[in-house]
Amino acid sequence: MKLRGNYQLFFLVEIITGILLIFLFSTFGDFGLLGLILFFVILSLTQKKEPDEREIFLSYKIGSFGSVIIGAAMAIIYFKYPNTNWFYTLIYVSLISRGVIGYLTFKFS
Repeated sequence: MKLRGNYQLFFLVEIITGILLIFLFSTFGDFGLLGLILFFVILSLTQKKEPDEREIFLSYKIGSFGSVIIGAAMAIIYFKYPNTNWFYTLIYVSLISRGVIGYLTFKFS
């Protein structure tokens, strides 16, 4: 299994990091942000220096769909749970949603 350019692995780790951050934020508060180190390490190991046109197109597609899901999730959370910490919620909702969309996009394309 190659590591550099393996976008399925990258988005799978993005999902795992998002789920891990839910528990880290609820347990450790601000120190839970250290869980992002896992995401940044895998980001530096899996990204190509020069992605091809297909990978760039799919990355834009993932960003567009992810933005829609993040906006909808944040609106629902705002009205249903107004006392939620927005910073933490935005981080793990964006990681999980982008991870799921990215993994499925690169798996089935």
